[in-house]
Amino acid sequence: MESYPWWTEEQKKFEQEIRSFAEEILPRDEETRWTREFPWDIFAKIGEKGYSGVGIPKEYGGWGLGATGACIAAEALNRMPGTGRSFVGNMLGGLRQIIEFGTEEQKKRFLPRIARGEIGAIVITEPFVGTDAAAIETTARREGDVYILNGKKRFIVSAGVADRYMVYARTSDDPEERRNYRHLTGFIVEKGSKGFSVEKINEIIGFDNIQNGVLNFDEVVVPVENQIGKEGEGWRVMTAGLNFERTLICASTLGLIREVLRNVVPYAQRRIQFGRPTIEFVNNQFKIADLISKVMIARLLTYYTAYLWDLGWDITMESNVAKVYNCEGAIQASLDAIQVMGGD
Repeated sequence: MESYPWWTEEQKKFEQEIRSFAEEILPRDEETRWTREFPWDIFAKIGEKGYSGVGIPKEYGGWGLGATGACIAAEALNRMPGTGRSFVGNMLGGLRQIIEFGTEEQKKRFLPRIARGEIGAIVITEPFVGTDAAAIETTARREGDVYILNGKKRFIVSAGVADRYMVYARTSDDPEERRNYRHLTGFIVEKGSKGFSVEKINEIIGFDNIQNGVLNFDEVVVPVENQIGKEGEGWRVMTAGLNFERTLICASTLGLIREVLRNVVPYAQRRIQFGRPTIEFVNNQFKIADLISKVMIARLLTYYTAYLWDLGWDITMESNVAKVYNCEGAIQASLDAIQVMGGD
């Protein structure tokens, strides 16, 4: 598909480059899904090329291509569900939070690492706390120059393979602070911290070769210099990046819908039933037409929203609408594709 007229020349060039890169690594990604091994070599290549830094300002080692560049990367790499999901999870793992709430020292310490491909994870969900993130039960108590974290988190993408975890914990039980959302604090917990462990890796439908698991915090010591934002600002830190994150998820689901279309059309052109290709059957033509429509609408919603973000607009409405459309579109596209593929 053509690039959009509002894309910069850098963004257009990057789209061509990462599309070629995705084609190159597709066979290796498929192999790792069969062997059930995490594709460390693929992420090493991503790091070498600096693709994790597309949304990071140039002064911190990134490409400076904004939300548009990040979406271009997310769409291309989400032809591969495992690699793509971990890649996007890396950009969700505290990127915007560090940029918007981190000190200059934290930006210089963490952002170049992200740009070089260090894998990260965002850590919010808990066994008894799902979408009600304000009800987080994991605690953090301050003792001098460190915080001590205790609790559990679950459904964490890149559990165990990530080096950097953007964790939210409760630092106050005061009812007034709870009512005003000043009871949470954000921290970056680094792999290898004493008491920090992976309790379980989950098997989740649709998460092919994605390390998704339960994390355990048992008196985990986190230095104050890894606190993102002030104590009690965790809710603001968490929600600051949500619109950016939703837009990246839109690009991810767009990549999935496009991959469905890539597979369905050639299949229907090859498959012969009743003496003719199944693409000539009108019911299949309607489904393929719907697939094409979904791709075009999802793509426009995604990149227009990213463009508005890069302009500095409030994209709360646009990012939410796009996410709903793209996610529901991905489900319907998959069901339609199953019908076109028939017994295969």
